Amino acid sequence: MGAGNAGNWIYCGLLLSTVHAAKVASLASKGFTKDLKQDLKSLEGLVVSGLRGSSNAWPSNGTNVTASDWESPALKKGRQGAALKPSAEASDASDPLNASNELPVPGHRKEIFEEPRKVMGVALNGDSDVQTLHTSLFVGGLGSAGVFLVFAILHVAVPQVYHRRRTTSKAEDDPDYAEHMHLEVSSGFRWIDFIWKVWNSTPEDEVRLAGLDGWSLLEFVRLNLRIMTIVGPFLLAVVLPLHFFFNTKESHNNLDWLSCLDIGNLPRDDWMLWFHAAVVWFVVLISAWQISLAHDGFTERRYQWLSTVPRPRSTTVMVRNIPPMYRSDSALKEYFDRVFSEESAHTVERAYVIRKTGRLPKLVKQLESSQYDAHVASSRLNKARESEKASLESDLQRCQLTVTNLKSRVAKEQQAVELALQGPRPDWKVASSSGFVTFTTILSQRLASREQCTRDVSAFRMYMAPDPHDVLYENLAEDDINASSWKWLGRLALLAVFLFWIPIVVAISGWTTLSSIQGTVPAVKKFVEAHPTIGSLMSGVLATAALKIFMMFLPTVLHFIITTTLHLKAGSVEQLKLQQWSAAFLLLFVVLVTSLGRGLTITFFIVMQEPAKIISLLAASLPSASHFYFNYVILGWLVLPMDMLRMTNLAKWFFYRRVCSFEEDEARIYADPEDPAYYGLGTRMARTVLMASMFFIFCSCSPLILVFTWIYFFLAQFVFGYLLLFCESKKPDTGGVFWIQATEQLFLVLAIYVMLMVGVLRGLNKNGIWAGPPAVAFCSLLVLYWARHGVKNLAFDTLPLEEVVKAFKDNKDESDLASQYVQPECDPALVAE
Repeated sequence: MGAGNAGNWIYCGLLLSTVHAAKVASLASKGFTKDLKQDLKSLEGLVVSGLRGSSNAWPSNGTNVTASDWESPALKKGRQGAALKPSAEASDASDPLNASNELPVPGHRKEIFEEPRKVMGVALNGDSDVQTLHTSLFVGGLGSAGVFLVFAILHVAVPQVYHRRRTTSKAEDDPDYAEHMHLEVSSGFRWIDFIWKVWNSTPEDEVRLAGLDGWSLLEFVRLNLRIMTIVGPFLLAVVLPLHFFFNTKESHNNLDWLSCLDIGNLPRDDWMLWFHAAVVWFVVLISAWQISLAHDGFTERRYQWLSTVPRPRSTTVMVRNIPPMYRSDSALKEYFDRVFSEESAHTVERAYVIRKTGRLPKLVKQLESSQYDAHVASSRLNKARESEKASLESDLQRCQLTVTNLKSRVAKEQQAVELALQGPRPDWKVASSSGFVTFTTILSQRLASREQCTRDVSAFRMYMAPDPHDVLYENLAEDDINASSWKWLGRLALLAVFLFWIPIVVAISGWTTLSSIQGTVPAVKKFVEAHPTIGSLMSGVLATAALKIFMMFLPTVLHFIITTTLHLKAGSVEQLKLQQWSAAFLLLFVVLVTSLGRGLTITFFIVMQEPAKIISLLAASLPSASHFYFNYVILGWLVLPMDMLRMTNLAKWFFYRRVCSFEEDEARIYADPEDPAYYGLGTRMARTVLMASMFFIFCSCSPLILVFTWIYFFLAQFVFGYLLLFCESKKPDTGGVFWIQATEQLFLVLAIYVMLMVGVLRGLNKNGIWAGPPAVAFCSLLVLYWARHGVKNLAFDTLPLEEVVKAFKDNKDESDLASQYVQPECDPALVAE
């Protein structure tokens, strides 16, 4: 999609943002502040009463008290101080704000402005949770086993799709082949060889086969597994029985066994609160200790990676804001030679100024398309019958003629671009302000990257160069002013996704409810009427399934905005941005969605008015929806291994193999790579952070979630391990920056866990005061602060100087001559015969 269409979408988002801001302003002018004060008071009462397990806090059906009770100021006035009870129907019917942080809109159905929790399908704990859990266990467990069985068959039947192409020789004296030998299995076990290969892979194998970024994802999975394995026995053997056996008698009479395992039904004894404050410290200390140890290991591997980065990347700097007089290859090289070289030696090996190539990329795409057509025609001709060869030969000749003409046009355009950069004054329409300078040594590159070249601090800004195959030259060729404008539009578009995701989901979610399906498909209605028990189970499963389907579209939307507007320097940097925004979105709209109350905007105003109320918000909402997240994690057992099936790549391979008549290896090339939006490292890391957050946030309130998340991460190490090491092609490496972002997000999740438990302990306190167990649990934030401080103090960005010198001595003869910083459309090899 072109930049013009992207701009239209962004302007539409800006218009919607303006309308949303106007509605919020109107809401504020009609007594919004007064409603907020009422919300804050009732919210505090909800936490104190709802978590105690008192008789007036529990409805007859056993559903826990949640944040939905403080949504309607009008409803609270009507009750005139009566005890709060969960009543979603009453809240929806009497709330003048329609639970959407917006005023009623004439002519619109009221359901469109439901609270975010209902929109995202997050169900509160209730009587049918045990039955729903059994269904989820059946679907998730059996479905996961079925997916692994299908994969075991497919990866043997179609190895071209499920095995990475080996680039090394099978000669016994080949060192690369020797490194693979310990991962090979006998032919008799080839159906389950993926388990053997992943289990026997060493960290060195992971870095070699998947890069440090791939190792970072696998190590992050193992980090969470280690934490769960250490704290798990205590949570399951001590905390879980404590919740069950020390529950109030009323809870045992009114609630199912699953709800009796939750923290909200415990007695208000002081020793119980002190015990849970100690549990918070235990979880935080173990987590901080393991994160620090894992980060020490990452730092060591990061230094090893920096010392072995191949040339020319290790000796190259990316230069931005080049002054106009130096915007040619020769002028840029001459300038850096003059500044950094001695009299008799040249420090600069090569300089390359990025070109604004105009219509050349379009011509190159046409050339590649014509070459593809010619290749298809040639493949069909080779396999055609005699009666069909005459017409196919004519098609092939026509395609070859088109290729020849396009090569001639591309060569002329390449020559025109190069001529425009010749002479003392390069053409400003062709020469951009960005480029790459490759030095002869790592030491020279290190010196140049840390220096200010001119008095103008904005000139010659230098950065570590990305992988030559990963550079987005089109983005780097943009002028700074134009790129900055697009970046601001991109940020506003990403903000608009956060603000308007809920209304969009509401408009679509009506089609996925069981009642809607019954109205569309009469056969389903008859079946549900004949089997009401199955109907209730289907309703619960559909709610969770709908949320997962909506989340599948999220990476594509975010990836489109990031790639179209932010103008980043490399594809791996786009994945880093995707990890940031995806993780933030998933944490907010999947885990914390129950805390949004009447919507994102109103919740924001509540927290801004009284920041401490965020603790009450978390405590009033999250514990009462824990069973939903049991089912979410369990269905993740099914969704996770489906990545191994690579259905899109398999379909593409069959298309190129059967329809286009390509050879097997040729079809494999065209079938790869996988979709970077959904299967990229950024999205995978964000989903892993999401699952880790569900464990940490609910590990004290509902310890049973440990079992389900441990199984998920156990499966994840095999799924991600096989895909990254033995199936998918190796991606350009950032050197583990994904790990840095993931650990930052994990510290944030742990901080949310601490604040949640502070609110829960205060709610269970007889007097509802902050002193005692809540204050002790709150102090565990100091441990997180010092652990995070220690992690951030470890330098990882660049090598220490002494290690740079050692790397220079060890690797000064190693270089990758095939990798040079040249725009693909300007490469002379495109038109070579």
